Amino acid sequence: MIHVDNWSQNQIEWYGRLIGEAFAASPGIAETVPKEDIVNAFIAITEGYYRMGTLYALSDNYEGFLAYWDKKIKMPASIKFQMVLRMIKTVKFRSLLKIAALSNEQYVKLYKDADDYIAVSMLVVLRQYQGQGYMKNILEPAFQEADKRNCPCILDTDSPEKVAKYEHCGMKKVAEKQVGHSVTLYTMEYRNMA
Repeated sequence: MIHVDNWSQNQIEWYGRLIGEAFAASPGIAETVPKEDIVNAFIAITEGYYRMGTLYALSDNYEGFLAYWDKKIKMPASIKFQMVLRMIKTVKFRSLLKIAALSNEQYVKLYKDADDYIAVSMLVVLRQYQGQGYMKNILEPAFQEADKRNCPCILDTDSPEKVAKYEHCGMKKVAEKQVGHSVTLYTMEYRNMA
């Protein structure tokens, strides 16, 4: 896993688009939001995680990406503002409402009393690499960090199909909640039982 830190604005846009296209082709909210709105949202999200310093790639081939951090790290208001402003400019309002429901971060409420956790906020395997076993490899650094800190690794996802994939990678579903706009969030947890 490599930290993504030397991209130009063009690279942020390019890989943000590829990430968005991968999400747009997956089950969940993407089935109810126009593809271009998903793509534009993920260009903004990718840029936000890049600016925050929490964006990682599996390798220099950029097969997939991961954005994660621990409980104490919060997205700076300036980055959040830029991300939201860009989405408002590029995403239709109806789509924005559905996408905003996904940013609910249900795990924050569920784990508010936890001393620490590793939060995965974005995990994606680019389309040409899907079905080749990359997802577990991409999750591994977050799992290792959780093991090192003796805390859970958690994430929210938006479809039963994605839940099954995360379960295959060693996570379990710990919560499920309707969050509005026909969106269900499933909270997944990895915890080393050793």
